[in-house]
Amino acid sequence: MALRLPKLPSIRDLTRIYNLQAKQKLSQNFLMDRNVTNKIISLAGLELDNALCVEVGPGPGLLTRTMLDNGALHVVAVEKDPRFVPILDQLKDASNGR
Repeated sequence: MALRLPKLPSIRDLTRIYNLQAKQKLSQNFLMDRNVTNKIISLAGLELDNALCVEVGPGPGLLTRTMLDNGALHVVAVEKDPRFVPILDQLKDASNGR
């Protein structure tokens, strides 16, 4: 059984709140559609509860959220851009450090 995250602001809302825009020099593109991240996770066919999930460049964290909502117990997010630290810290707190 997947451990669901509590209700969090949408990624779109968070990018507005923190005034975040993708930086071309960092080749950033933000995933904003939960249907897309659900499909990525589904097609990967992984047993997330038994995996160490490493995400490089999580940005505002929608794929990270989707992994956590689908039962990932061990997620490591590596982000170069410090603008995303507050958002990712919220996600860490909401997931009880998973």
